[in-house]
Amino acid sequence: MLKSFIGAIGAFVLLTAGALAGDKPLTEDQAQRFVKTLPVLETFGKELEAEGKMEEFRISTEPMVDQEFKPYTSAITVLKEKHPADHARLGNMLKPHGFAADEWAGVGDRVVIAWMALKMDEENPGAIAQMEAMDESMLDMMPENMKAQFERARIMVETVKSASPEDKAVVATVKDDLDEYMESQSQS
Repeated sequence: MLKSFIGAIGAFVLLTAGALAGDKPLTEDQAQRFVKTLPVLETFGKELEAEGKMEEFRISTEPMVDQEFKPYTSAITVLKEKHPADHARLGNMLKPHGFAADEWAGVGDRVVIAWMALKMDEENPGAIAQMEAMDESMLDMMPENMKAQFERARIMVETVKSASPEDKAVVATVKDDLDEYMESQSQS
């Protein structure tokens, strides 16, 4: 159920960075508080699942060409528009962690893209260079389904590459906690 909600809002998938929570720097405190909200998100996701409301949150979890991808922010927007009472309920669940729902979404988008960048650096440090070295003419030789897959991978690399060094440094302080949480979710 949590995986459904996380998947639905793209919590730990490809995201764009940029100034998702305004031009203010991401702080270690924000990142720590965000990680502490993950059990809240799990509870909320289970409630939405039980109420049959998850289907509306099954949004694309892949970045699109020429479109900023912010799954947390997108999900909060859908929640606010379609289920204002649930939006308020989530806001009340996040309040003890010092977040309003919209701020939480922006912080979540930034934390997760920086986490993904750190994971890519750790698990496949040459991926960005390999993608950038790909000759465009090779793309023309690929079957259509492979072209689409490659294009999504390229967008993902650009998305991860856009994580600021400052955000990555902040998120490095909570990376172990995020790794542990994600590992526990993949086993459930």
